[in-house]
Amino acid sequence: MIDLACSDLGFLDFGAAPVRRAAECEPTYRHCLEKGYFAGMEYLSRNLEKRFDPSLLVEGAQSVLCFLAPYGQPAGGVAGFACGTDYHKVVKDRLYVVIDRLKYARPDFSGRPFVDSAPVLERYWAVRAGLGFIGRNRFLISPRWGLRTIIGVIICNLPASEFPAHEPPGPSDCGDCGRCAAACPGGALDDPRGLDARRCVSYHTVEAGKGEPLPEVDCRGWIFGCEECLKVCPWNREVPSWPEFEVNRHLIENVDWTTMSVEKLRTLFPGSGLLRARRFQ
Repeated sequence: MIDLACSDLGFLDFGAAPVRRAAECEPTYRHCLEKGYFAGMEYLSRNLEKRFDPSLLVEGAQSVLCFLAPYGQPAGGVAGFACGTDYHKVVKDRLYVVIDRLKYARPDFSGRPFVDSAPVLERYWAVRAGLGFIGRNRFLISPRWGLRTIIGVIICNLPASEFPAHEPPGPSDCGDCGRCAAACPGGALDDPRGLDARRCVSYHTVEAGKGEPLPEVDCRGWIFGCEECLKVCPWNREVPSWPEFEVNRHLIENVDWTTMSVEKLRTLFPGSGLLRARRFQ
């Protein structure tokens, strides 16, 4: 049995799932695709076979290792996950430390890390690994840690049986209260089968391309991201955010966004994901 001892790296939880085709995800995913819910995120319509089958993404894949990284509260109209250094880099750097440990324990190890940047169904695999369930708001919800987590993934050649088994979270009645759907400014959660990005404030303040029409909705002061559905969720928890995710909090809380230019943003927030924001394209 391989003990990763990943808690010293700041991960809240860890679980492993055997590689298999995520066939049960296909109907819902294709429903969202056909309905146009992915809006301008064309990359979500590509590499579908790899997205449903990790063995096509990483040669010799036998397991998907899932890790939860915590982030804090929002600040100054910026969602909590974006209040520091770009999470893609921060989480992946720590996953590489995990990989080094795996190589030391098992010289025959091979695998790749992923952090929300490839055709990987991170939330599905986190559920399969026993870390939580997917809520009506489309977040992964950990019964212990809540929703403020980023999922890091390593797809590797070691069987899931070689890692400690994670106790499954048990059944959930998520969706019964309807608070997230009611709180969404644009009604992006009206369809229980998926989030409609065309009506999502977070999509339009982060992902939307220049020239893409804004939804006719009050963004409620959000500059980057949106946490309206998260804030009202009964599973919302305070978690011990990683220091890297907090480095820009003070600046964000005191900055004047009306006078912010791309050049000034790059100077004030080096290494931040804020440059992805629609308003700075």
